[in-house]
Amino acid sequence: MIKIKKTSFTLIELLIVVAILGIIAAIGTPIYNGFINSSKEITAKNSLRNICLVQADYFSENNNYLLTGVETTTNINTNLFNGKKTLNENESEGGYQYSITSSPDGYQAKATPRDSSSGLTTYCVDHTDGPPISC
Repeated sequence: MIKIKKTSFTLIELLIVVAILGIIAAIGTPIYNGFINSSKEITAKNSLRNICLVQADYFSENNNYLLTGVETTTNINTNLFNGKKTLNENESEGGYQYSITSSPDGYQAKATPRDSSSGLTTYCVDHTDGPPISC
């Protein structure tokens, strides 16, 4: 009679593999979250640039800035971007909350993180006195 030797992994070998995968996941998750946060911060900066461009375009045509009062993200999309969903309004995705305060002579736009998983930095563009500056 011929014996067929079955080859398989032992329980110890499987536990070692699971432990290694756990270590890799523990190291990789914070790094991945850092990449996600930095991409949200870059998106916030680009959105503020879009707001500046639209305000500059409006100023070149009307010789004053679009009066928005104190606007939130949804109102900015409606009033400044003509209803296009330029800024992310979905609160469940995190990201930034945008606000604009404006007058005929200038405006201030701000991007504030919705929570700590959205980013750590508040960004602002102040164009109330002279050229736009970061604040």
